[in-house]
Amino acid sequence: MLNSVKDAVLGQAMKLAGSPQVTRLMTDPRLMNAAMKAMSVGGTVKTKLDQCGKVAGGVFGLATQDEISNMRSTIQNLEDQVAVLESRAAAAEAEQEAAHAETGAEGGKKSGRGKKHA
Repeated sequence: MLNSVKDAVLGQAMKLAGSPQVTRLMTDPRLMNAAMKAMSVGGTVKTKLDQCGKVAGGVFGLATQDEISNMRSTIQNLEDQVAVLESRAAAAEAEQEAAHAETGAEGGKKSGRGKKHA
């Protein structure tokens, strides 16, 4: 169903594009300037709304979308750093336990050798 509607619209657009009247209109600089301005209005309106939203957010103490995005990025970086530090700490703890176990095993052997049997 959607494909048939799409095909019909595309067919009509192709017929219009081939029409000499449409071709004449498309080459008119006044019409092209107006069309370009109309297309840029959407971006301008969005930019202005974003600016107004930032001002309103600041007045009410709300975070903007950019600020939230920055905070999420910062939190992710901090979580990554914590994970690295935790893994380093676990590795250092395991190394320390291994060294302690090795020292304890050597100490037990030395004390056993040093005793005199009567």
